[in-house]
Amino acid sequence: MNKTKQTQSQVTQRTCLLLREVARHGQAGARLMDITNSTGLSRPTVHRILRTLVDEDFLQQTDGRRYRLGAALFEIGIVAPSPLGNLGPYQEIVQELANICGDTVYLAIRRGDDAHYLSHCEGSFPIRTHVVNANQTLPLVTGHSGRALLAAMSEVEADEIINRARSIPNIFGVSSDISLREEIDMVRQKGYGWSRDVTFVGVAGLTTCVPNPNGQAYLALTISAITARLDPQRAQELLPHLLSSAKQIGEKIHQSQ
Repeated sequence: MNKTKQTQSQVTQRTCLLLREVARHGQAGARLMDITNSTGLSRPTVHRILRTLVDEDFLQQTDGRRYRLGAALFEIGIVAPSPLGNLGPYQEIVQELANICGDTVYLAIRRGDDAHYLSHCEGSFPIRTHVVNANQTLPLVTGHSGRALLAAMSEVEADEIINRARSIPNIFGVSSDISLREEIDMVRQKGYGWSRDVTFVGVAGLTTCVPNPNGQAYLALTISAITARLDPQRAQELLPHLLSSAKQIGEKIHQSQ
């Protein structure tokens, strides 16, 4: 490979590295200093690539001089296939769990600092929570699914996400970064989490990660209901069904790979 091709390849690799780093910071955005420190690239190099990405709408710069993913990437993402391929087989498992418990069930996937909801299925109970819809994205620190996904990470990685979220006003709702960390620790210890009044007051959630035999979990399965219906006792009754469904999804993904 001649020098010109080597240089072009290096620029491409660095551009991809910066895009991944900005994506990792989620909606809060990343500062130039954050990106420089985490990538090890020089400030002039990072700034030059970022400016090009902003000019091409792959990134946007906020009034606070932070960089976030731009409109061009959103347009590309819309037509990108799901990392799970056909969602049909997984949707069936999610719906079956909703039928068993009678409540709302979500399947979410991690995207940087956010949780993207792939599936939303309803049970027969007439009072529904409607906290989030399919194809909606929320910060990891704001929801039940996010707590499970944060617990699947190393403490260092989870702490970085929580610390970045602290710059967003009222991001933790009625919780705090301290209580959030305590909840995440409990999920790590037990393999599941139950909490209430996380996204909305009066709503409770029971959540766990979908097992990934190849490494860190990136999917979370969650049952959501009004707190009066999903109290700790009923959560324990539903837990075997939740864990069984998560295992089924994990096995189907493994078989399809």
